[in-house]
Amino acid sequence: MYKYFIFLSSFFTFALFSQQILSPQAIEEELISAFEKYRRAKSMFNPWYTGPLITPSPGMMPPGYANIQPYLFVGGNYGLFNEDRKRISLPHNLYFLKITTGMATGITPSVDFAITPSWTVNWSDHHDGGGFNDLSATIGFLINPETLYIPGMKFTISETFPTGKYKHLSFNGLRLNSTGGGSWQTAFGFAISKIIWWTYPHPMNVRYFISYTIETPVYVSGFNSYGGGKDTRGTVRPGNTLTSDLGIEYSLTQRWVLALDIAYVAQNNTKFHGHSTNPVGYGYNDNLSLAPAIEYNWSANFGVLWGVQFSVYGRNSFNFATGQFSVAYTW
Repeated sequence: MYKYFIFLSSFFTFALFSQQILSPQAIEEELISAFEKYRRAKSMFNPWYTGPLITPSPGMMPPGYANIQPYLFVGGNYGLFNEDRKRISLPHNLYFLKITTGMATGITPSVDFAITPSWTVNWSDHHDGGGFNDLSATIGFLINPETLYIPGMKFTISETFPTGKYKHLSFNGLRLNSTGGGSWQTAFGFAISKIIWWTYPHPMNVRYFISYTIETPVYVSGFNSYGGGKDTRGTVRPGNTLTSDLGIEYSLTQRWVLALDIAYVAQNNTKFHGHSTNPVGYGYNDNLSLAPAIEYNWSANFGVLWGVQFSVYGRNSFNFATGQFSVAYTW
């Protein structure tokens, strides 16, 4: 019996050992597979992104961290899209310089906060004006963090405070010292994004953002942001606004990135109740614009972004072009 036990043990040991001995062809296949995994891992990197220019990110600012991102805008309104969506020239081209400083910080792992003060200088035909704009603040709520297969998602609530000048404007009719709308604006937004490893050396970050803005009625007098004249007295009810932005970032390298935004905004007609011998308010308007840009990132926390946004289609809205430059730093 003991001899049979020794024989069976030796047989199974030999069978198990023989299973682990690979043929030269199998060894070569495993080496090729291992080398391919090594090559793929070597070509991958953690992408660094600063932009794009317009589409907000669903990323959360962690507690204890802060971000500052100033923007410089230099542009002009050189035409209009009329009621029939045809381009027409303006009697006076309008130019502007605008500075915004977005500041964000984390409150909890799933809640963050941002505030964006801004200033504008406007000029046209040897006249100029400007000042502090309406102030915007946003609180963000995490829906889902980005994972390997699931995109990151975020819900936002923004409030715009009427800190800019909107009535008793200068009498030149150009509204150059108009820097606000006078209404309290509440915007509800949803942001989603995903990094796509469609080719390992050149990942692509895709973002989408949609928001809906509701504005309160505004009492206006004299020349104001909505039109009017010296004798204007009454209440303006701004139309609600829908915004839809698609942003794409394509990594050339970890530091260099190409970006593109496709931005669409539509606003319902603005109504006026009161007295005025000059038109006040405007009808339904929309605008579609593109914003190509280039990013350079020194690190995951520090980068610059520059590009241009220009309109391509619209109705009752400006035909414009705006150069933009931004620096982002997180600490």
